[in-house]
Amino acid sequence: MPGLLLQTGYFAVMVFIVTSMLAMGLNITLCDLLSPLRNQRLLALSLLANFVIVPLYAFVLIYIFPVSRDLAAGLILVSIAAGAPSIPKVAELTDGNIAYAVSLTLLMTIVTIILMPLLVPYIMEGMGMNPAKVAFNLVVFMLLPILAGILLRDRAPGKAQKVLPLAEMVSNASIGVIFLTFGIVFFVHVVDLFGHPGGFEIAMIAVLFTVGALLIGYLMGGPDRENRGVLAFSTGFRNITAALVVITASYSDLENDVFLMVLMVTLFSVIIVSAIVGILLKKQMDSRKQSRLQAS
Repeated sequence: MPGLLLQTGYFAVMVFIVTSMLAMGLNITLCDLLSPLRNQRLLALSLLANFVIVPLYAFVLIYIFPVSRDLAAGLILVSIAAGAPSIPKVAELTDGNIAYAVSLTLLMTIVTIILMPLLVPYIMEGMGMNPAKVAFNLVVFMLLPILAGILLRDRAPGKAQKVLPLAEMVSNASIGVIFLTFGIVFFVHVVDLFGHPGGFEIAMIAVLFTVGALLIGYLMGGPDRENRGVLAFSTGFRNITAALVVITASYSDLENDVFLMVLMVTLFSVIIVSAIVGILLKKQMDSRKQSRLQAS
């Protein structure tokens, strides 16, 4: 049974990676590729926050809360993975700058694909990781689907509009399967983990990392509230897709502490970001309700 669950989860990971990247490409126009370059200050702050400050913060957490090498590698791996595909949707729900969110997500994803093969050998030193295989998987499973989506939208927008809902549906379903299958497989492992004091440190690291990363983006997002919110969610909601590509390229199976840390950070980030989005949505609804009452 565990073997079947792992195989199902592994297949769901690959499906999620390809479909989420394809959906991102289908949501992006060629003009979006150039739009981040128009605001060079915001672009520089976005790169600095995602690829310098957040990873440094992860190292600080590891220093404060010493964990095993694999768990530390998982946290650092997440910290250098920027460009979560869900950022534009979060920006839409929270009245953020959607154009900036889309272009930022694409740019962060491309930079992540370029940087990861260079940095991962140092992060996962001694684990038998092949940087060429990591680079190959990042290009095949992430970059090519994005480019395919952009090209389809540019050349055949009608077909792109038909493919997009299907890609998003499959992507959402596959991430659900990932959490279900690996949640079951790791249940006993997590129970054992929380059976000693170190387990609570791992949960604390995941929470502190997410909250701190959100604050880093918020503080570095500049005076514009819409941009500030987008950058906050960009830094706080990491690119699990890229992290999963690296893990699947480095391990024969996903039952390891590197993946466990990635899974826990992802779980807590989903909970925290969802709570923040819910609060912001409630404020928007209350504000609109009050405006209607005042108008009447």
